[in-house]
Amino acid sequence: MLANHETHPRLGLAIATRTFGSAVARNRIKRIARESFRLNQYSLPAVDVTVSARDAARLASATDLRASLDAHWKSIAKRW
Repeated sequence: MLANHETHPRLGLAIATRTFGSAVARNRIKRIARESFRLNQYSLPAVDVTVSARDAARLASATDLRASLDAHWKSIAKRW
């Protein structure tokens, strides 16, 4: 997470093929991350955020992933 020179936050995704294997699994994580960012972007400051998925995300439910991302967005908003 870094401050940017824009007026809005930006999202970057780093979803490793080695971690998730199939394109279906990688795209699922990307869809959930993008949707969560879209819903929370107006509460975030002008920062660049990179989401990097770990092994645990492969087995997590969509609800768990959204809850985790929501907690991270709140943490970012509070910190900046």
